[in-house]
Amino acid sequence: MKNNIYLSVLLIFSIFFSTIIWNFISINFENVEIYGEYFENKHHALNDPLRFIFFILFPISVYLFFKFFIEKKKIDFDNLKFISVQNEKGINNLFILNLILIVFLFLEFFSIEFPLNKIDIYHEGQKLSAPFKSLIDEKLWSGSFVTTGIINENLGVKFIWKILNHQSIGSMRYLHLIYILFFKLSLLILIYLISKKVSLNQHLRFIFYSISALLTLYLIDYDVGSADVFSYRDLPIILCLIFFFENLNNQKNINLSLILIGLLSVLSFFWSIDRAIIVNFLIIFIILILLLNNRYKSAISILVSIIIFWLIFYVYLGDEFEFFVSNTISVLKNQNYIHGIIHPQPFSDMPNSSRATKSLLLIILSLLISLSFLFNKKNRYSDTFKITIISLAFVSFCSYLYALGRSDGGHIKQTTGILILFFSTFIFFNLLKFLEKFFKKNFSIVAILVLFIIFIFNLKIDFKNVYSYSDRFNDFVFLEDKEYLSEDQNYLLENMKPLLENYNCIQLFTYDAALPYLLKKPNCTKYYFIYSLGSVTDQNELIKNMDNTDLVIYSGQTDNWGISPQKKLTIVNNYINSEFSKTQKILDWKIKLR
Repeated sequence: MKNNIYLSVLLIFSIFFSTIIWNFISINFENVEIYGEYFENKHHALNDPLRFIFFILFPISVYLFFKFFIEKKKIDFDNLKFISVQNEKGINNLFILNLILIVFLFLEFFSIEFPLNKIDIYHEGQKLSAPFKSLIDEKLWSGSFVTTGIINENLGVKFIWKILNHQSIGSMRYLHLIYILFFKLSLLILIYLISKKVSLNQHLRFIFYSISALLTLYLIDYDVGSADVFSYRDLPIILCLIFFFENLNNQKNINLSLILIGLLSVLSFFWSIDRAIIVNFLIIFIILILLLNNRYKSAISILVSIIIFWLIFYVYLGDEFEFFVSNTISVLKNQNYIHGIIHPQPFSDMPNSSRATKSLLLIILSLLISLSFLFNKKNRYSDTFKITIISLAFVSFCSYLYALGRSDGGHIKQTTGILILFFSTFIFFNLLKFLEKFFKKNFSIVAILVLFIIFIFNLKIDFKNVYSYSDRFNDFVFLEDKEYLSEDQNYLLENMKPLLENYNCIQLFTYDAALPYLLKKPNCTKYYFIYSLGSVTDQNELIKNMDNTDLVIYSGQTDNWGISPQKKLTIVNNYINSEFSKTQKILDWKIKLR
């Protein structure tokens, strides 16, 4: 008890110390010539990651020092070995319960009201103009610069348009509802696999599963525009955890789940670049765990599958692979400078500091809990459950990467999903384990039924909507695009289409990214999403590729969203003003002609 008090005091002081020196961790700013918040404040892009790492790892180092040198304890890596036999009693019934909840998830999906709100000409434009251009020129990264991922920005919408044989805003939105559905399903499967790992009797395991499912699925909805603690972009991370957890009790050296982990190393980059970084960190973690368990063939099978799948995509993509690599490097190198928001100091009065501080403290706590497993051999936790908890903590730590580039409230919030899953898993298990001896069979059954009823009501199933789903679907995906536009936007289209008859393409110099799709004119260069442009190299490349450009949409409705393109992209702005002298204005939009 005395040692625990000393350790707690030391940890509190270590966090206090990390907070004090937060702003002193600073690298001299390099003149990247990319105008943004980092540039204005002479803030190096590595400052926030270094501050985050120190803030988290310094208390962790203090904890390890105390364990090693004060308590004279050693890490027992046997705690990372999944050698115990899983309790299979009641697993089949748990599987049936999981299937039932999956059915209800589909009923919920068929019940949802389709989003008919006006278009977000900036964000949704990113998912409309790129696939529209790709249908014309059949290009991928070479045709449109990709900021998040080629599937999310291009291929997904392009695919559903081909399936439906119809291009519309409604079909684009429907696809993203499908993404959320699959993400919810993957979360439910992940919770099912976690529930299999807990050393509880079958009735309490059902309760654990029900509570975890109820809480986790409550944290994400079908409102694409809202910032939930989870984002559907986390799908490859969840899938990677699923394949790993499924493999924990699988003694086969080579199986499908291991091969799919290797596939995710590649596909995650096509889905979302920032999530791909986390996925590949997680893969390294998985390989290390396998090696600790002497499962060398399993580790090698992942490595071999990674190499094979990268080679396959290298050959299949041909010249596009080079554009994929250069595109990805540009995003990783420049995007924080382009749209970065400086991370707030913990415990300060800076915007979003409170939300960030809570997340950082919970990450520290999750890592401390995980490390504690390595110093004791209590049989309360199964071997596989320990690995599960440690894996969730590791992903929670890595996932804070999303908040270090653009540190606003929404992005910080989206880093907390796995963190909440970690604590719900750990707390619910310990609570139920404590109450295990007090639970009687009949009471457990009643509790399961109550939780199940709460879950069903929480899903908000409307059977009238389920019955009319087919008609509602057709009305939604085939609804004319003009219904999603404001009066001003429809006025722009009506007045610009006659002007564009003699032009094969347009070049955007506005953040209104949906305009190429809405005007049915492809962007002249791959830089349609001007907000993602910033470096001197990219600006010069844009100018070089504007030889066939005779019309520029110079300004629009969303240019006040951050620093305007005219102020941020001075090289391109000077070129346009020198080469495009004739100007027309339609409401909020300014058009320049060569």
